[in-house]
Amino acid sequence: MMSHRARIRVATSALFIALVACMGCDAMIGRIAAGAADRQVNMPNRDILEDDAMNVFLCGTGSPLPDPKAASACTLIVAAGKIYVVDVGPGSQEVAQLAGFPTSGLAGIFLTHFHSDHIGELGEWAMQSWVNGRTGPLHVYGPEGVDQVMGGFRQAYRLDDAYRIAHHGLENLPRGGTEWISHTVPYAEGPGTIVLEEGGLVVTAFAVDHKPVEPAVGYRFDYKGRSVVVSGDTDRSSNLVANANGADLLIHEALLKSLIGQVSQALGEAGQPRLQRLSKDILDYHTSPSEAADAANAAGVKMLVFTHLVPPVPGPVREWLFMRDVDEGNVDVLLGEDGMQFRLPPNSEAIEID
Repeated sequence: MMSHRARIRVATSALFIALVACMGCDAMIGRIAAGAADRQVNMPNRDILEDDAMNVFLCGTGSPLPDPKAASACTLIVAAGKIYVVDVGPGSQEVAQLAGFPTSGLAGIFLTHFHSDHIGELGEWAMQSWVNGRTGPLHVYGPEGVDQVMGGFRQAYRLDDAYRIAHHGLENLPRGGTEWISHTVPYAEGPGTIVLEEGGLVVTAFAVDHKPVEPAVGYRFDYKGRSVVVSGDTDRSSNLVANANGADLLIHEALLKSLIGQVSQALGEAGQPRLQRLSKDILDYHTSPSEAADAANAAGVKMLVFTHLVPPVPGPVREWLFMRDVDEGNVDVLLGEDGMQFRLPPNSEAIEID
């Protein structure tokens, strides 16, 4: 049997070890806290608003179908010292924040249409950019119906805004950042309509073909001799080709029609007529990779990047499936991924990819 003195020695040793471990834990926790603060202060893209180039970041290349490696539709564009976002699908805001973009500089959100995978994080983009330092109103652009969509999200976030102001104070969260302003963009075939001119940046909206979803638009961004076009969701569209003419970068949706067709047939054979119909229906209002490449060549764009990838194919076979039938022609074609970044220096033909 252990003596009383021995038990005291064992207890003392255990206490000493525990104290050392706690001191080590405290040091580790301190390092974690310091690292978190450093990431907030020294974000990877903290200086991007000062860049004279136009920058493009893919913050969502996925679709309504769950994909562990991709958020839903979102393209972020930085120009003239401000951030603009085309579509705000679920998960996209987190991708942009993790990449270190200063969302306090968010000046406008451009919605192409109102499917859920394109609007799902409108409230989070508004709230997070406000918390990160945006003090002025958030401008939300979209085709007819944008005021209804924006109003619904705005109403849903009113209580949250009030909670945060009451907790943190107006000196830290000014009420001006809770104001949202909607702007309805035209929907008509033919030359696009300029919907924003600011600091040398020109944004043009144009109609695309996502019938029976109407209205649906794409956007073109022109800045210092460089141009970026975002298709939104569309079938083959001659109007997109016309409005993308000569663009440096075309961010275009892509759906594997042959694969989805086979999935639909298999669902029917498995006795799932409802799912068969749902999968078959999406074939007639999206663009295949080869069709998107044809459009890019017809428009004379320099680089085509696939986004809104349907279906979410896992692993290395993804690139093979999306690229196997593509005739690149005179266009550089890339398969988009969340986190991919492009830099277009002013009055140049260079496209720098990170």
